[in-house]
Amino acid sequence: MKAIRRLPAVLLSLLLLLNISGCWNYAEVDDMSIVAGVAIDKNKADGKLLLTAELVDTNGGLDKTQAGFKMVSLSGDTMFEIVRNLISMTGRKLFWSHAKAIIFSEEVAREGLIKAMDWYSRDTETRSDVYIFVSGEESAREVLNLNSTTGEIISFELAQMMRDEQHTSSAPTVEIWDFIDKLETKGINAMAPVIRIYEKNGQKHERVVGTAIFVKDKMVGRLNGDETKSILFVKNHIKGGVLEVGDKNGVPSYSLEIISNRTKIKPKMAGGKLQLHIQTLTKTGLDEVMTSEGFIKNESIGDIEKRAGEQLQENMLAVIHKVQQEYDADIFGFGEIVHESQPKLWAKIKDQWPGVFADLDVTVSSKVVIQSTAKTSRAIRLGD
Repeated sequence: MKAIRRLPAVLLSLLLLLNISGCWNYAEVDDMSIVAGVAIDKNKADGKLLLTAELVDTNGGLDKTQAGFKMVSLSGDTMFEIVRNLISMTGRKLFWSHAKAIIFSEEVAREGLIKAMDWYSRDTETRSDVYIFVSGEESAREVLNLNSTTGEIISFELAQMMRDEQHTSSAPTVEIWDFIDKLETKGINAMAPVIRIYEKNGQKHERVVGTAIFVKDKMVGRLNGDETKSILFVKNHIKGGVLEVGDKNGVPSYSLEIISNRTKIKPKMAGGKLQLHIQTLTKTGLDEVMTSEGFIKNESIGDIEKRAGEQLQENMLAVIHKVQQEYDADIFGFGEIVHESQPKLWAKIKDQWPGVFADLDVTVSSKVVIQSTAKTSRAIRLGD
């Protein structure tokens, strides 16, 4: 009996020994090239795909206090061909599980991303939570090349930017699995953040702002940062950011910090036509009063709330109409909402959805509530 009681303990010990004895595919760090991120362009010389990989430089092992980087570029007819040939080029096996970013040039994006994306989504060594971007510059490679001036691994910086994006709400946060899911789903179109290079004090930096719009896998246009914020409001993806509110004359005078937002979308049939009503409730804090007079005479918190709601409503309608008229791309997911709430109606219109979306009657009502005025309820007043 004692032997039987000890059997589970013996089996557990054997399992632990197997676990600490090593992994079947274990490899020394010095034998691998760790991929931080990639940029994908069209090679001007031959029209083939050009992949630039940002690799973490592990030379020096654990003695180094900060990881370095190195860049390699190679062109080929297919992604798989390029990736395999990179092994012989670097002399090491590529390790993809730490990759954080894929940047596509606009040229590649407009031709279609399937040919450049299918391998990555299919390979067993890659991860589905890598962030994707469209370059707002002439090429995607020049964004990664910023590491030569900043001294930082750009792909890792981009991942951190996307984790912090909720504080600005000027670009969508899109991982590759989400992008592919949108490509495969009727009633919603894919989008991706746009990355640009800007210069400050003579130093170049990367900045993620704006949205690239896709129909199927091809980019058809883009929107700026302010328009993107309105998109995120419609999609109920706002988690933070700032609302600028003008005075009675339209001069920017107040800054409201977004504390929370809730968006509800309700489809209905009216006069034989599909309509959508969007309702938002945004809770904010008054963080800035940009006038020496403080609150303008006869101006109340309620007045500011009312103008903020009207401005938000106007901005949301403007971006919806722009996307309807110029792109016929349902990046808002209105089709999915109709599918969920009225499945019988969706079954009738799903094959004609792009046309239905373009003519869709959308109304918006927005309410903004100022919950607090930060540390003080009054503005700074200048003395006489």
